[in-house]
Amino acid sequence: MDATQIYLLNGWTVKFQKNIHMYSHDLLLSRGRETFQVYCEDTPYGFVGIWPYEFKETVTNATFQEILTVLRKWASLSNFKYRLYTSQNDYETNGA
Repeated sequence: MDATQIYLLNGWTVKFQKNIHMYSHDLLLSRGRETFQVYCEDTPYGFVGIWPYEFKETVTNATFQEILTVLRKWASLSNFKYRLYTSQNDYETNGA
């Protein structure tokens, strides 16, 4: 297992550990008492899929937008191709 990477971005702590189970990664975002585990894995198509869209139903829109902002920044700093799913069918990408 790879070492955990920890980032402090926009007041959020992002903890990322690659390959905790095969191609799945551990991606946690926390701020104060709020903690969110974001589904994240390598895909057969060569990009990292990040699926935070389920939080839309459980947090305010402002918090959801903050989560997306932090995930964008984290993914860019991590230097891999990604797809950030903002809904079940919609995603943002850096070229993946």
